[in-house]
Amino acid sequence: MSATLTLSKAAIRSLREQIVGSFRVHTQNQALRFIRTVGYCYAFTQGPGHLPSLFEVLDTRSEDRRWAWAWEWKEALPSDKRVFYGRVLSRKPTFISPELLPHFFALSGNIGEEDDCERLYEGGGLSSLARRVYELTAATGPLTTRQIRAAVEPERRGSSGRLLRALADLQSLFLLARIGEVGDNPGNYAYVWDTFARWLPAVVRRAEGISRRTAAATVLARYVRIAGAPRPEDAAALFAWPPTVLDAAIRDLRAEGRLVIVRGPRGEDRLAPRTVLAHLAAMRS
Repeated sequence: MSATLTLSKAAIRSLREQIVGSFRVHTQNQALRFIRTVGYCYAFTQGPGHLPSLFEVLDTRSEDRRWAWAWEWKEALPSDKRVFYGRVLSRKPTFISPELLPHFFALSGNIGEEDDCERLYEGGGLSSLARRVYELTAATGPLTTRQIRAAVEPERRGSSGRLLRALADLQSLFLLARIGEVGDNPGNYAYVWDTFARWLPAVVRRAEGISRRTAAATVLARYVRIAGAPRPEDAAALFAWPPTVLDAAIRDLRAEGRLVIVRGPRGEDRLAPRTVLAHLAAMRS
């Protein structure tokens, strides 16, 4: 990589604020518009990769109201299939827009068949418990967390860290999806699960026509637009892609003129959209 342009910390913050700073969300429809604009984001608190979160653009000074909105909308929007919600990026609660979701699914290597689970298990990507949870849900679902626990861990009482980790693994690999909630009290015990392919078959069909290379370039292009000139290692940690996948995505976006390599305030390489040039010119004028 070679960089000829240097960005200050202020310029990097300004790039990120172009999108995040333009939103003041206080309704469910505004929350949906934010998610679809950024393409994907954390649901609550910030996390690795400087990825935006819905929480930070909620327009209220009340922490109680902020949590109430976020908690309500993270159930309502996915239940209506207007966005996808799950522990995906950095295993944190993540929203993904319908436009970007087929690309994430294509990157998973899945094809929407039960063999997906077996392939990942045999490759060491899934625990035996996660495999059992998936097979149970595929055969019987939709199921609540409580029903799953009763079937796969009948001897356990109370919360099960092993089961929650298995469910998080299955979400991050797009094998299971959290499709709703039952009961009056929020909590994992009340969540309802189904296989991703059965709940969102249209996404699986759309992903069939997307190569992994195209999917990676599309997801990365959105990331550099919303994260404020991230470092390549930030992208590597956030998406957990093999180096060859990330390197190919960077090359493709540079060849298309959609991405430039710039120098950060400490001399490090950073990824930025081509529009950074016009943005810097506007800042200096």
